Amino acid sequence: MKKLQFVLIPAIILVVGGVVFSFVFQDKHVAKGRHLFDRYCTPCHGSSGQGNGYNAKNLDPHARDLTDKSEQYMVKLTNQEIYEVIEKGGRGVDLAPIMPSWGKHFSEEEIWSLVAYIRTLHKYKGEPVKFDKDKPYQTTRARTPPVQETEFVTLVASKVPDDDVRQEMIDKGKETFEDFGCIACHRIKGKGGELGPDLSRAGFMLQPQFIYRWVRNPLSFKPHTRMPNLDLPDEAALAVTLYLSTLKGPPPDGVQQGGQGKDAAQGASTDPGHRQS
Repeated sequence: MKKLQFVLIPAIILVVGGVVFSFVFQDKHVAKGRHLFDRYCTPCHGSSGQGNGYNAKNLDPHARDLTDKSEQYMVKLTNQEIYEVIEKGGRGVDLAPIMPSWGKHFSEEEIWSLVAYIRTLHKYKGEPVKFDKDKPYQTTRARTPPVQETEFVTLVASKVPDDDVRQEMIDKGKETFEDFGCIACHRIKGKGGELGPDLSRAGFMLQPQFIYRWVRNPLSFKPHTRMPNLDLPDEAALAVTLYLSTLKGPPPDGVQQGGQGKDAAQGASTDPGHRQS
């Protein structure tokens, strides 16, 4: 027993000490990037970056393995290219739209910190991410004022004069929802992701004016939401709102049509964008 203790205790000290050493002496930007990655990226890319997060199974194409375990992909990208994918999203760089854009959510420094951390997930011997103190990096997130309810009312009055136009905008809203990869996080009629709430009954659970204001600027409601600001133009946001307002599917099993139980509780949430963590 004493021999076993003699072997185990130093081993435990070595492991714990190594973790503490790594945490204390880790580059501050890498540490910041890891914190952001854990919060916003792991649902799809997984905690180790292998593309095996709990929402990855719902994605087509599959979430990128950032470790280059199966193929050398990340190592061939420049730091700037990785930055642009995060900033503009897949849609902005001619890749799959299921990768959201974070340029209106994170500061410039935060995105570069993410790049610095992602570089630690695969073997990379190229140019390291440099944080030049003399370069005026944007270190704070952009703050935009919340969208007022009157904007929605005025927009509907001017853009939706009749039922024919309304239907055209509903169709456009569905296309926009798909084009921006919203289905990667949100589920509709049994299809889609699990990161955000099921929107199959959005027309029952959420007021149109709230949907519009949330889609336009989710950060004004909840600064730490995982729902990115997609920077949709007002008319596109209105079209998405009208489309979501038509979704009035049947209640889940065990929930009454009157809105009692779990379904009603989800509808009353102050964060319709993404799961709590």
